Amino acid sequence: MLITAYVISFLGMILLPIILWIVFTRKFALSWKLALAGGLTFIASQVLHIPLVAGLGSFFKGTSLLVTAIILGLLAGIFEETARYILFKFILKKSRSWKEGVLVGLGHGGTEAILVGISAAATLVFMIGYRNIDLSTVPSIPPEQLELAKQQVQAFWSTQPYMALLGFFERVFAMCLHASLSLMVLYGLVKKQAIWFWLALLWHAFVDAVAVYVGQSVGVLQTEGLIAIFAAISLWIVFKMRSKFEQVTAVSEQGPATG
Repeated sequence: MLITAYVISFLGMILLPIILWIVFTRKFALSWKLALAGGLTFIASQVLHIPLVAGLGSFFKGTSLLVTAIILGLLAGIFEETARYILFKFILKKSRSWKEGVLVGLGHGGTEAILVGISAAATLVFMIGYRNIDLSTVPSIPPEQLELAKQQVQAFWSTQPYMALLGFFERVFAMCLHASLSLMVLYGLVKKQAIWFWLALLWHAFVDAVAVYVGQSVGVLQTEGLIAIFAAISLWIVFKMRSKFEQVTAVSEQGPATG
């Protein structure tokens, strides 16, 4: 049952984004390149983000959880929203509609989900292999880390099936967030109002900071419950932004007023 839950989880992470891309591109007659651009933007944003977070590891060990959560949230917002801004400003110069913004966001969050899903699948394969062998015979596990490795294997196989599915739901929630963030950044460019970029950055930072803090101080289920609420708010933003984009389109089609 547990293996089935893990398989459903990582397959969901990999397949759902692809299905959403196909449905969205066909429904709105959009190019799949928008999803690809969003995905590549996510990867590009992590080129400096991941090494910086890794480099701050010793600093985080010596500071409070609250400070760590705030810094991690801000770094995620800064790197990913800046990457989104560069994409829309300099590469996708003609993509200025709501549907294009959503697809780029789904590409961004969907690529993250696929990569997490692949990682989860690889972890399952390794854990199946480690389950019934003597870990001391595994050359890749140093002797000083043997006990930790045993604890990790035991914890993996002690997980409740419903907990194994949480990774999938978290990626679904994250895709909702990324769709809203992409629209906010894009709308800021359309309206030439920088405030939307900063709102996106702060919304991203807030969600990530709360997830880190609650996850470490309270528990996984409470964290996922909060993330679900944030996802609902993100979806509200997505649909609210649609009318804003439509208003901009209507005004541009009317052209400048004459007198």
